Amino acid sequence: MPELVWYRSDLRTIDAEHLSAACERSSDVHACFMITPGQWRRHGIGSNHVEYLRRSLEDLGSRLAELNIPLHVRTVAEYADVPGVVRELVAETGSTAVHWGREYGVNELARDDETRAALAETGAEVIEHDTQWVARPGSIRTGTDGPYKVFTPYLKSWRTALPSNLASTGRHRPEPRPGTRPKAAEIPARIEGFVDHVDLDDWPIGEIECLAALDRFLTERAGAYGRDRDIPSIEGTSRLGPALACGVLSPRGCVLAARECMKNDDNSIPGTETWVSEIAWRDFYRNIMFEFPRVSMDRAFRPETEDVAWLDDDDLFAAWCEGRTGYPIVDAAMRALVATGWMHNRLRMVTSQFLTKHLLTDWRSGESFFARHLVDFDFASNNGGWQWSASTGTDSAPYFRVFNPTAQGKRFDPDGVFIRRWVPELADLGKSQIHEPQRRGGDLWNPGRYPEPVVDQSDGRKRAIQAFADLKKK
Repeated sequence: MPELVWYRSDLRTIDAEHLSAACERSSDVHACFMITPGQWRRHGIGSNHVEYLRRSLEDLGSRLAELNIPLHVRTVAEYADVPGVVRELVAETGSTAVHWGREYGVNELARDDETRAALAETGAEVIEHDTQWVARPGSIRTGTDGPYKVFTPYLKSWRTALPSNLASTGRHRPEPRPGTRPKAAEIPARIEGFVDHVDLDDWPIGEIECLAALDRFLTERAGAYGRDRDIPSIEGTSRLGPALACGVLSPRGCVLAARECMKNDDNSIPGTETWVSEIAWRDFYRNIMFEFPRVSMDRAFRPETEDVAWLDDDDLFAAWCEGRTGYPIVDAAMRALVATGWMHNRLRMVTSQFLTKHLLTDWRSGESFFARHLVDFDFASNNGGWQWSASTGTDSAPYFRVFNPTAQGKRFDPDGVFIRRWVPELADLGKSQIHEPQRRGGDLWNPGRYPEPVVDQSDGRKRAIQAFADLKKK
């Protein structure tokens, strides 16, 4: 009997538990995907991520066609419309079971509950799988059977559980189904409301390209990842974030590949192990979303921080968005984000701390801006990172720990290579002045070309510390 695989953020055919299970149970398999532009807009997702997803969907359609599995793509406005469409597809394909990968966002859980109820009336079985993480949210608990709120002990337990979580992982791909190759999936060339996007040509898109990029990273750069990941002027990171966000790569497959690499190259172990811990961070933030649903509802993880007296100055926020704060490393990072749809992780911490602490702007404003621009947008990771910087989340930096953006620039872009690329009006300054161009004495400084700092670093730091100290008194 036919079975249906409902794809979400798991757009792959290799190490795809939902697809493999359907293929083991039936020779007649169909797949589907729901484009929900209205819901995506309500979630604040931007065109850069949606276009990467759309192109990944095109690749998925081709890969499934090679397996003689048709991909049915439907466009509906909101999640509320999805259950009825899935039910129609079940009737159209004659499917007796629907496979999907679990998701734990508040809206996604409601969508799935409604879909399950709609399918119950048809008699079709619902089979859920874990396709988007290494360790299922809720599966790793403290010794007192509570949720982890701090990453380091979570990581220890996560590593202990790795053998069982990776037991069935590998680059397995189902064999082609009997029958003729289906016609190409009808995927729109554009998705309404998501047409203005950055150039994506430099990103690996599709399963084969992303697997090749993973292998190159592990063999060529992972060994130095622990050192190079903080240097924005070099290619020291994996740049696989978009592939993981859309599920083109399996997180379990990535960890397994990394462990195999470490077996074959002892010198790569420290850096590669650090990269694996970044996969664990993704799982940790998904676990937080599962255990504490309020973070999916625009709420702080630490409820007491809802009362922070944010300044929320519109002019300061605009200066941050447009890369004209007068702090070169911050401005370079923000301009790079808008131009490319990506920001180096170190700079995500620098810019988010600058906005929430020095400019005392509500973290939700920055979180939304990143969501609109990041190609690799992932709600759980974006939310967790912003709340960390704002001292409202798990493992949050203590409110009195405030990054000095000038010191961060000097440390991680000492020669100003990254700054010169993205703030060309400072390109002629020497490395002794480029991080503080407003300091008098530089012959090439032109105050008309680059702004004065929008806030004094020391004053901004003191203001943020006071705002959180006042909160503690309450």
